[in-house]
Amino acid sequence: MAANTAGSVSTGKGTAVQTAAQGKTHPKRTLTTKDLIVFGMIFMVPIAPFSIIASVAAVSHGMPAIAYLIAMVAMLFTALSFGMMVPLFPSSGSIYIYASHEMSTGVGFVVGWLMILQYLITPAIMLLMAANALHQYLPGVPVWVWCVVFLALITGIAMRGMGATVLVDKLALTAELIVLALFFVFGVIYVVHHPETAHFSGTAFFNPSKFDMGAMMSAVSLCALSYVGFGSIVTLDDECVQPKKGPGKAMIIIVLILGFLYMSMSFLTMCMDPSGNIMIANQNSGFYAVAGLAGKWLGVLCAVANALALGLFTSLSGMTAISSLMYTMAQDGGLPKFLGTLNKKTNVPTGATLFTAVVNLVLIFVFIFVGQNTAAKVSNFGALSTYFMLNVVVIWGLGIKGRQYKGRTFWRSILCPLIGAIVTFVIFVSLGLDVWIVGVIWTLLGIVYYLVWTKGMHHTMDLERSVA
Repeated sequence: MAANTAGSVSTGKGTAVQTAAQGKTHPKRTLTTKDLIVFGMIFMVPIAPFSIIASVAAVSHGMPAIAYLIAMVAMLFTALSFGMMVPLFPSSGSIYIYASHEMSTGVGFVVGWLMILQYLITPAIMLLMAANALHQYLPGVPVWVWCVVFLALITGIAMRGMGATVLVDKLALTAELIVLALFFVFGVIYVVHHPETAHFSGTAFFNPSKFDMGAMMSAVSLCALSYVGFGSIVTLDDECVQPKKGPGKAMIIIVLILGFLYMSMSFLTMCMDPSGNIMIANQNSGFYAVAGLAGKWLGVLCAVANALALGLFTSLSGMTAISSLMYTMAQDGGLPKFLGTLNKKTNVPTGATLFTAVVNLVLIFVFIFVGQNTAAKVSNFGALSTYFMLNVVVIWGLGIKGRQYKGRTFWRSILCPLIGAIVTFVIFVSLGLDVWIVGVIWTLLGIVYYLVWTKGMHHTMDLERSVA
């Protein structure tokens, strides 16, 4: 047990444990599979489409449900790949560790660097989406003010440790599901009572006369942001009661549940606004206007609920995930030592947490300028590229190299990850040229940093502490 978790960050409810042989601090295992499902669902947000469904509907030509379905399929195959690797490497480094050991340290570092791109900027994106939701109803308060207030709150909660985070997450998840249920109930009532302007139709799901593959994949690349959070579960492997089975099971359950919810709310939204004109008019907050058709109070409730979900709970989970990842990489020697500092009383990686807060403070103003959709796609560059690499690692390590593993079969080690890699790559390519430029620059910076850090400054990355 100690060998599995040595050197990993402790954000758990228990106290930190010391490995005598290595002098590394690691956490007590306290998180159940249910806790992981709650954490993952909060990070992904059951009501996440509220913020971007108008944009997805506009780009997909009125078929957001199909976009969420395609993204779900890609994520399911990737979740299966996670399930193959977690038992071999139950570590908070996740894909970074898998690529490092199955391919090479250099490849692993670049993968970890791309993971940092995803997780480091996610809180700022969530804060901006939350602020936009509130700004529609309180235009007198600048967007950046809401962002800064939320950032201060989540930083304070994160510094208290995962015990506080899990409690907040469970309360938040319950509240979000109640709001979602209200939207479904009153949305259906509105469609039934207003046949002149709204109706249930198969074209709200798929309209062959308007379908365009290029536009659809562009929509999928945007709505993928609602799914990619399931990978954050693996950053908490060190704290799982069942580190070899819990994360993989939790990820598949999360993707299936939320995929169904995302498609259902997308379908109902298009039934309430068949022409899509309301959402097209305001792609940042068009959904709330559609919800308001069933009652102005419902639109306000959805906006406030989503603002709290994204501004507090999802961004908090994002801060926890990136802090854990950077702590692990710093402990391995791949990042500066200050990111590997741990508060022994709260078991929080203080250096990584505070660094994340400062970076996101700057990113808030950058993303206000470029817009939330572009920012979301930049985050997806990091997520989709690492998910693509995860599938490649499974094919290489379990398929081609033939690592002995009792769960290894042709379809699990070759066919499924191959399909996952292809679908993920197609979505990845659809992100757009501007996003690709930013992503490639980030990747090149990571390669240069790695070469300077290891070759020029002669730092050595010790990955043995992260091996199962």
